[in-house]
Amino acid sequence: MIVKDIKALVDTYGANITLGEMLKRVQGNKIYKCPKCNGQGFRTVEYNGYPSGLPDSGFVYEAAYKDVVCDLCKGEGYTDHEYKPRMVQDGWE
Repeated sequence: MIVKDIKALVDTYGANITLGEMLKRVQGNKIYKCPKCNGQGFRTVEYNGYPSGLPDSGFVYEAAYKDVVCDLCKGEGYTDHEYKPRMVQDGWE
């Protein structure tokens, strides 16, 4: 964090607030960690990074990675609803 960021926080929340109080204000009722991105707010996904404009001789795949904003928590890392995985078993109805 740099001085400019801290000054912006002081201008927004005031100088007499603790970090815990600031977290409560910003986080609100979003207390559950997002299970999709594990609280980071983004996921790293793999895609084909081979340039499509180049001529190729068949199937060419060049693995590349990029960070994508999590669509479940919308980049915040926490949600106000607790999401649990569904247990699906073959043969059970």
